[in-house]
Amino acid sequence: MSDILSSQLIDHIYDTLRDQIRNGLLPGGTKLSENTLAATFSCSRTPVREALKRLDQDGFVVTIAHSGTYVKDLTMQEYQHLTEVRAYLEALAIRAACEQHADTSALEKILDTMDDLIEGKGPFQVQAFSELHYRFHLELVALAGNDLLTLTYSRLNLGEAALLFSQTLNKRGLKKTQAEHRKLVDAIKNHDQKEGERFMLAHLWRKRNQFKKEDQEG
Repeated sequence: MSDILSSQLIDHIYDTLRDQIRNGLLPGGTKLSENTLAATFSCSRTPVREALKRLDQDGFVVTIAHSGTYVKDLTMQEYQHLTEVRAYLEALAIRAACEQHADTSALEKILDTMDDLIEGKGPFQVQAFSELHYRFHLELVALAGNDLLTLTYSRLNLGEAALLFSQTLNKRGLKKTQAEHRKLVDAIKNHDQKEGERFMLAHLWRKRNQFKKEDQEG
């Protein structure tokens, strides 16, 4: 296999596993077998091993000597610290998006779909809502037009945190979160950097405080 093809395969394995971890399809504590993954991706163990090394470096998995590689199981304190970091990254993103008069149509489309899930008949699809929630914030960060910011943000393991937060909300809480999302979009549409930055910090600090409370109670 050429170096280019090998690199592309490693990227594919890395991206696939990273997205599955983010979306909660591979929950914390799941053991990742090199042999099983090699069979899944129809390749040798070498590219799988390299992809797992990258996932370890980026904080998605942890490798334990003589035991194996596991999806990282974050503590409430780690969720708190993660949310503190993302709060300031997203505050920077919304300021930049306001400066650039960014188009918010993609954000509004995601929010419309999230609203449909909240109002839909039958059991609430928390997994689908969580994935859309993560996509909303990732798309907002991308509107900043700052590749380094987007790369830094994308390397945070936020999918499981979004799922955990969504699971704690009742219908009233979900609607409140959506109303806050709409205010963030309005700030971008109105090019209101100061209000957008302030409200983003308030929006995410509420989640940070919830994780901190659960850590103290645990």
